[in-house]
Parts: sequence; structure tokens; C-alpha cells
Amino acid sequence: MGQRTMRFTSILPAFVLSLAVTTATADVPVLPEAVSDAEMARLPDFCAARMKTPWGSPESRAWAARIGENFVDFFHYCAGVNFVNRYWAASNSRQRTHYLQRADANFSYVVKALKPDFTMGADLFTNRGEVYKLMGRKADAIKDFRRATGIDPAFVRAYLQLADVLAGNKDRTHALEAVSEGLRHVPKSTALQRRYLELGGKEPFPAPVVDKEVPVPAASPAPQPAEPAPAPVDAAPQPAAPNVAPPAMGTPKNPYCRFCPPE
Repeated sequence: MGQRTMRFTSILPAFVLSLAVTTATADVPVLPEAVSDAEMARLPDFCAARMKTPWGSPESRAWAARIGENFVDFFHYCAGVNFVNRYWAASNSRQRTHYLQRADANFSYVVKALKPDFTMGADLFTNRGEVYKLMGRKADAIKDFRRATGIDPAFVRAYLQLADVLAGNKDRTHALEAVSEGLRHVPKSTALQRRYLELGGKEPFPAPVVDKEVPVPAASPAPQPAEPAPAPVDAAPQPAAPNVAPPAMGTPKNPYCRFCPPE
């Protein structure tokens, strides 16, 4: 909790600085920096949890668990989204320029503060890429859209925006490649399918990516223990053969006469 409190107080100077920047451009008739209730209603739910509820409340803790440690910086993320909304509602070019600059500053603040557990990287870089696209900073926009698809290969919006910037640069080949890559990861996206055909792609659509299964080597049969040799059996001593006298043959006078009649 102590670390969270230190981090929260550390963003206050930056937030106050953003107010000072707005004041410094007072010659441009713009809305106050604070988000109105009507504007808040058009922002994602987590913005109200970060900007309207006390830090450490059950709602803010629940969103922090889902988004990561950078939820503490979401004053800036939500301000960036709100400035983009203001851009689309602006009535003149000076207002639009101002709102895009403020959106860029707030999104970039979060980018510089990124932590490894942040779960909305693809959304963040796509949002900032769209700001760069509107500002005419095409190279920066392309870089951010590619970062978004690298973080989440199934983030359809980033592929569409990337293709639009490339096509706007008369680079339809790479625009089609971007949409094709998106279709490999999200083959059922009707938006990507439509853009693919608009850019000159032909059906069938690109084959979806198939996760390669690592072959599992067949398990070698476990060696069977050798059958033990039969234990030697001590031969039982054989009884000595009795001395049997050979049968009598012949007669006393002629013992070798086998068939002699007895005397």
C-alpha cells in the first residue's frame, strides 16, 4: 500500500503540469482539462473507477488487478481518450490541433511508465497511433500500429489502421500484407475480409495460422529387468549302489559254463 501511495502522489506534479500547459494556450478556446460528467459517460468504465472513485476502493483494486500496475497512471490514459473525443467534436482546426497534442502527451506518459504486467498495451499503442495518424505523423503511426499487433496478433483495429496509413502512402502491397496477416490470426473478421477485398485480395482468404504442435517423441519402452537365473540346485547325494553279487553261473567245477546242468 505504501508503494501505491508513493506512486499516486508522484503523478500529481505531472497532472498539475498538464493543467499549466492548458493555461499556457489560453488563446485557443478549449474546454477545461477536467472531464465532465457527459464526457465520462462516453469513456470506458475503468475511467470512472480511476478518476471518480478513491484510490484503494474495491472497484479500483479490481480494475488494477485486471489492467496491471499501470492502472495508477490511468488518469492520463483516460484523459488521452477524452481529448480524442474532443477532437472529433471540435469546431475549428486550432482546437483540433490542441486536443491532438494533449492526447499525444497523455498517451505518451503511460507509454513511458509501462510495467511488465500491463494488459492493455495493444489498445494503448493503437490509440496513440491513431493520434499520430490524425497529426500526419505517418511513420510514428505505422510504428505504433505494428507494436500493437506485436503485442496482440488478434487486435483487429490495429491491422485496419495500419492498412489505412499504408494505403494512404500509395503502398497497397504492404497494406494488403497487413490485412492478410490480420486474417491469418482473426480469419472470421468481416472488417478485415472486406478491407482485404477492397485492397485487391482474392478469395479464398489467407489460411489461418495453425499453432505448430511440438512433436512428442514416442516413449521408449521401459527396459524389462532380466529374468533372474534359476538358483542353482544342489544335487542330492545319490545313495551308493549296493554291491550285488553277480548271479551264479555254471557249476562249482566249471563256473564259466552258463548252461551246464547242475551237478
